[in-house]
Amino acid sequence: MKNLSFKEDNLSNTILKLILYFAIALYPIYIFPSGTVQISHFLLLIFSILTLIHIGISLNKYFFIFLFLLSYIFLVEAFYISYDIYEFGYSNFKYSKQVLFLTYNFILTVSLMSFFNDKKKINIILYGLATAILIILFSIFYKFFFSTNLYRFQGYFNNPNQLGYFSVCCFSLIYLFYRNLYIPYYLMISSIVIVVLFSILSLSKAAFISLFLCMLFAIKPYNYKYSKIIVAILLLSIILFMTFFYQQILETNFFNRLVNTFNENDSSLKMRGYFVYFEANYMETIFGMGPKKLYELQGYEVHSTFMMILSCYGFIGFLIFSLLMLFWALDIKKSYGFSGVICVCAPSILYGLTHNGIRFSMFWIIFATSIFLSKELIKQKNFKDK
Repeated sequence: MKNLSFKEDNLSNTILKLILYFAIALYPIYIFPSGTVQISHFLLLIFSILTLIHIGISLNKYFFIFLFLLSYIFLVEAFYISYDIYEFGYSNFKYSKQVLFLTYNFILTVSLMSFFNDKKKINIILYGLATAILIILFSIFYKFFFSTNLYRFQGYFNNPNQLGYFSVCCFSLIYLFYRNLYIPYYLMISSIVIVVLFSILSLSKAAFISLFLCMLFAIKPYNYKYSKIIVAILLLSIILFMTFFYQQILETNFFNRLVNTFNENDSSLKMRGYFVYFEANYMETIFGMGPKKLYELQGYEVHSTFMMILSCYGFIGFLIFSLLMLFWALDIKKSYGFSGVICVCAPSILYGLTHNGIRFSMFWIIFATSIFLSKELIKQKNFKDK
C-alpha cells in the first residue's frame, strides 16, 4: 500500500509539473480577445484546482493578507451591486470583472505557494519560461520575414503592452534563477538582453524604461571576485555600441517614442486616471467608489495598479494591497539585499505606475516563485552558517 501511495504521489506531481510547464510555455500565445480566458489561463486554473485538492493550502502571512484583501474587495463590490439593485432594480455585472480576475490570481498564487515544497519543482518554471522566450523569438523572426507592419511588435499577444509586461516579468524570474544558482551569470546576462530586446520591440515605454533602470543592478555579479571589472567591461561595451551605432539609434521608432514621452497625450497622469480618485466624496476616499463609478467618471479603467486599487477600493483597499507588497519586498531584501528588491520587485511595480498590472497572472507567478526561492536561500545560508 505504501508503494502504491508513493507511485500515486509521483504520478500526481508529474501531471502537475506537465500542466504547469505548458501553462508557462504557452503564456505568450493569445488566441481569444483580451480580458477572456486564454489557453495558459485555463491550464493554470486546472493546475490550481488539482494542486489544492492533492496538496492542500499552505497557510502563511501572504495567504491571510491576500484573503483579507479579496474579502474586503468582495464586500465593496457586494455593497455597490446591492445599491444598484435597490435603486434601479438591476446591476450591471460587467464592472465586477476586476474581482473575478483577482479571485483567479488569488487561487493561482495560493496553489503555487502550496506546490513549491521542493526546490526541484522550480525547474518547471525555468523550462517553461525558456520555451516561452523561444516562442517569442520565433514570432520575431517570422514577423521580420513575412510581415510589413513592424512598428510595435506584439508577438502572439493581443497588444504590445502585454509583451512589454511579459518581458518585465521574465526579467525578474531570470534574475531569481541566477541568484539561486539555477543558471550561470553569462546565461543570465544573455537572457536579460533578449527580454530587454522584447520590451524595445514592443515600444512599451513602461517596460523598457523600468528594465533599463533595473538592469544596472542586475549586471553586477553578486559572488564574483572581480565583479567590478565585469561591470566596467559591460558598461564600456554598451557605451561603445551606442557610440558606433549612434545615428542608427536616433532613427529608430524606439528612440522617437522615448524622446516624445512627454509630448504624448496618453502619457499624462490625467489620462492615466490618477486624478479620478480626487473626485470621490469623503466616504469613497476611505472605502472606494467601486469600478462602476470609476468608469462613469473616467470612461475607462485607471492605468495604474496602485491608483486603480485606491480609486475603486479606497484607502483601506490600498493599505491592504500595499501591505502585501511591503511584506514581499522585505522578504526579498532579507534574502537578496537591496539589488534583489530592485531586480525582483521593482520592474513590475514601476510598470504598474502607468498600467494596471494586477490582472496579469505572470506577475503573481513571480510573486509566489520569489517567496519560495527567498525562503530556500535563507535556509541554505543558515545551513552554511551552522
